[in-house]
Amino acid sequence: SGAELKVTASIGIGIYPDHAQNKKDLFMFVDNLMYRAKQDGKDRLCVPDEHDLVNIFKDMSEKTLLVKHAIEHRKLIPVFQPIQRTDNGRVTAVEVLSRIELPDDSLMKAAEFIEIAESMDKIHALDYIVMDKAFAAARAINYQGMLFINMSPRAVVVSDFIHQVKRLTQLHQINTQSVVFEITERDTVKSISVLEQFVANLKEEGFKLAIDDFGSGFSSFHYLKHLPIDYVKIEGEFIANMASDKRDMAFVNSIAKLSKELNLETIAEFVESQEVLDLVEAANITYAQGYYIGRPTPDLASILVHSAETEEV
Repeated sequence: SGAELKVTASIGIGIYPDHAQNKKDLFMFVDNLMYRAKQDGKDRLCVPDEHDLVNIFKDMSEKTLLVKHAIEHRKLIPVFQPIQRTDNGRVTAVEVLSRIELPDDSLMKAAEFIEIAESMDKIHALDYIVMDKAFAAARAINYQGMLFINMSPRAVVVSDFIHQVKRLTQLHQINTQSVVFEITERDTVKSISVLEQFVANLKEEGFKLAIDDFGSGFSSFHYLKHLPIDYVKIEGEFIANMASDKRDMAFVNSIAKLSKELNLETIAEFVESQEVLDLVEAANITYAQGYYIGRPTPDLASILVHSAETEEV
């Protein structure tokens, strides 16, 4: 459109092996520094000196304790982001996301604690708590739509995962066919045969499957060929840039066409304007998700009320 945009970045820098001995710890270290760069005013680099190191490791330790406490005391809460049909504007699905309740009543986003939970080998416990509370919330208001749930790669190797999830659906009287587990190729599973068997067991119980961030890597088409996928969630970066980049538009249209030929439903992520929503609808994508459709909220009922009001208008 010819408009000028100023883009800034907040960057944290860490050094291996000075600041961490493995990839996950180093990621958490620089992630902490990145947030510090934001707190210091944004648009800057944050490189630790000796004084900073003490505070950063202290912060990381405190955050680890916070996550441990949240899991042990069930301080995790689900938030729900609406997923809207493009043909009629109805919200018929929600994605379940994880948050941690902080002492000041604010919520910590999953990006800040998922890596910590994985490093503690507690990610499956976290998943069970969030699903338990999400299913309870759905049952409380007799929610009849689809529930999209992010599945950790750890689930594939946890022997009782499917048993536990089935138990939770039975406890809260949730139809397994309304639960869609999202897998992403970014979280690679080393053995495709193990993944195939795991997915087959999921499908046998009635659960559905979605590929998240489709197009973000090289395994997407391999997954489509070998796994019984129901939904394709198109990489949000392609969707967000559809209006300004012909290549992204071409990628999206190609994925939408392929999915239709394979009888798969498609979901566009990162829909953040009416212009992008119109393009998504024109590409015959089944669903739209993003801040323009609705932000994540702990109040599932409010999403349905808003959807009903929009339909009436």
